[in-house]
Amino acid sequence: MNRMRIALAGYNLDSTIIEQLKRSYDKPEALTPETVAVAYARISRDPSPVTQLRQKAINDVESARRSARSIIFDMNHQSVAEHAIFNFDVLDVSRLCVEALEWHRLCSYTEKSQRYQELIGDHIMPEEFKGRAKSVFENSLKEQNELYEKAFPILLDHFKQKYPDMLSSSGDQRVVEGYAKEDARYATGLAATAQLGFTANARNLEYVIRCLKAHPLKEMRDLGDEFYRLAGAVAPSLILLTDPVEYEKEFGRPLSEDHFTKTHAYAREMAAELVERFGGNSEPGNVRYPTRGNVKLIGTSPDPDRTTLQVILHSHTSAPAETCAILADRLLENRNDGERLIREFMRYSNPWEAATREFEAVDFTFEVVLSAACFGQMKRHRMTTQLMQDYDPGLGYTYPPSVEETGLAEEFKRLYENTSATYNKLTEFHPLAAQYVLTNGHRRRMLVKVNAREIYHISRLREDIHAQWDIRQVASDMVELAREKAPITLLLAFGKDVFEEKKKEIFGT
Repeated sequence: MNRMRIALAGYNLDSTIIEQLKRSYDKPEALTPETVAVAYARISRDPSPVTQLRQKAINDVESARRSARSIIFDMNHQSVAEHAIFNFDVLDVSRLCVEALEWHRLCSYTEKSQRYQELIGDHIMPEEFKGRAKSVFENSLKEQNELYEKAFPILLDHFKQKYPDMLSSSGDQRVVEGYAKEDARYATGLAATAQLGFTANARNLEYVIRCLKAHPLKEMRDLGDEFYRLAGAVAPSLILLTDPVEYEKEFGRPLSEDHFTKTHAYAREMAAELVERFGGNSEPGNVRYPTRGNVKLIGTSPDPDRTTLQVILHSHTSAPAETCAILADRLLENRNDGERLIREFMRYSNPWEAATREFEAVDFTFEVVLSAACFGQMKRHRMTTQLMQDYDPGLGYTYPPSVEETGLAEEFKRLYENTSATYNKLTEFHPLAAQYVLTNGHRRRMLVKVNAREIYHISRLREDIHAQWDIRQVASDMVELAREKAPITLLLAFGKDVFEEKKKEIFGT
């Protein structure tokens, strides 16, 4: 009888260690993730043990690279490239650039937090404004930084007075300082510098590079070029579909790598024309969506509670879908019966583990008007569908409650209005780049489509008392709107801080 055999094939190493190895290793070209990717690609057709396939790839890297190009690009087995992983330190990019990068949801990001780190006025000077618009742009950023520097100590003193019992330990003091930092940052702009750790497999990285290189703003194109320069040198057979000219030269067929950009440019142009022609700003007479605060629920799955009960029954019995639907209807004839099934199904749930996949069968679609600061957190919920409009000063501004409480609201209002005026001037030079100047208090509209499983995650994380106030309010409004449509499905959708208490109330024990 064969015994299970598991071998650790590889893991991430710091690049400084890899460079040291290259100087002492007799085959430095083999220090590439391509060997693992190719060995795994060969598994499907070569009966040799995979450990031998890896050694074969290490012994002949050029042959391995030819195989990778053939398997991935000629046979179109692109998933093979997912076995190669890259880590990047990304420094001195703008907040706006980070938004473009983190739009890609199948990658991993850990970002410098403006909630926990004091800002020092560093910012990106966009290439688009380095001419006549430079002084206009920089004067606006100077005003933003001056208000941040003024507001931070005032807000810090405010929170120290508000939470005197949190000043005895260094940990609690950092929390209080974080309150001041996170509210003062509403005065700073999207040009502020950021840094993050970025991890992607080769398949996703190639797509990220392709999108960035087709971006209308130069900073994003430069970022794509840097990713390609660094990763392409390490794994040239995996990071290849990034440039249409080189691709056509290599493979003899064109690559429509700008399809994404062209599609969106055409849609934007046509949609703008239709809105203007048919009065898109007028309120449709018969459409009234359920609304809480700045959140509207614009769509749900039909009969969400019925669907959840049907799916739970289906995945835990051998009954066909039709039978499970009938049973779900019977359970809903008396809501207590439906709740009883959900209670038993979630009896062992806790605030740290995800809800089960059965809750993915139900969807909710929201329109949210949210600040740039809030969007910076919402975008991290990558298992959702997010469609964003550009930032729009016409949507008003977000004021932290502490700004109102300390009498800084007028100064923030003046800053927001001055920044909006500067934005309007900069649109004459470059409409899209003008967003760099907008603050964390400026707003945009977005559509968020989310299943019930992710609603549970959003609720536990963002409704928790430790969550930032802006995203906490948006999350609460989303959850309550969804709960009105699916009270049984979302029976235990609560923040982590109250989860156990609420569960006891519902379960009675």
